Amino acid sequence: MQAAAPLVLALLLTGTAAPAWPHSCPLEMYKIDQALSRSNNLDPLLIKKVRELRAEGEKLHKQDKHGEAMLVLGSAKKLLKIE
Repeated sequence: MQAAAPLVLALLLTGTAAPAWPHSCPLEMYKIDQALSRSNNLDPLLIKKVRELRAEGEKLHKQDKHGEAMLVLGSAKKLLKIE
């Protein structure tokens, strides 16, 4: 039974990995919105792309596809160079 202990521990730890929580998506959208509202000197094409990604992230969030939403919103944040 002791040989199985590392396997059990690994399985337990795998379940504690940080999932994409539904409430994280709105926070990321808020960060994007704030960055856009403070940035007057951004390239209009960049702004357009960020807004498209933000809208896609919100759509995915509403479809309960939170992992995908977080990836898309992360792309928007990366373009804005925000955390």
